[in-house]
Amino acid sequence: MAAPVRFPSGWTVEVSTHFLGGGRHFAEWPDMPRRWEIADIGFLVLFRQGGKLIRSKVALLQSKRLYPDELEWDEDNPVDYVIGFGRLLRPDAEWAAVTAPRTFSFTPQSRYKALMTGVPQYQAIAQYERRNGIPVYYLLYHPWKIPHNVTYPVTGVAGVGGNCEVGCRVVPARALRTALNSESEGHSPAYDELAYSLAEPFTEVQHRAGWRLEHFVVDLLLECEAGYIADSPTDGGLNYIFSRRGAPISAALAVTIDAP
Repeated sequence: MAAPVRFPSGWTVEVSTHFLGGGRHFAEWPDMPRRWEIADIGFLVLFRQGGKLIRSKVALLQSKRLYPDELEWDEDNPVDYVIGFGRLLRPDAEWAAVTAPRTFSFTPQSRYKALMTGVPQYQAIAQYERRNGIPVYYLLYHPWKIPHNVTYPVTGVAGVGGNCEVGCRVVPARALRTALNSESEGHSPAYDELAYSLAEPFTEVQHRAGWRLEHFVVDLLLECEAGYIADSPTDGGLNYIFSRRGAPISAALAVTIDAP
């Protein structure tokens, strides 16, 4: 809904989004000279009563996707942000490669190739949590089920049927680091490796490979079981994230709940 919605009970809910464009937002410390992204999505929850703000909280999400077995590491780089919209004007050779018939396969052995242990971003997230007391969560993107195959280009009407067995999953960064603690630097976990190495509550079948995104938002974040609770509207941790151009996020989603 593009506008605040008021229910017959008198409660009002508003969902709003904000995207900061091509800016890259990082955390930086003297002992880490380069700047590394901590999170790309900030989820802000505002609880009001009679219009007065009574509590604020935030969750930081760092997105990583499960790569198909046929695709090598392929992530954005600084030149992509310099080019900007020009990326949409593909050269002929690149267009031919994009539209070439091929199959992508997702299996239990597929890996999160951009999620690597020990690399600067991995370390920066751990340092950010320690120094600010604000938890970071990995938002892991998967197909709706595993194993799964996709053929490009898509022909006919693409449809998804049946129950969503995997989909988007959320894992606390601390829990993920614990699960991968024994791995050497530069290790990218496979889906089945992560699904069966995470400790409780992720040993439960419904939480394999992380909480479902809707469970995380509705049952944990909105119920104040997860995320960072701000002490006041001027809370330093909250302002550091949302009120500075150099904050560690590039996109934000806010949910405001106003009780009568």
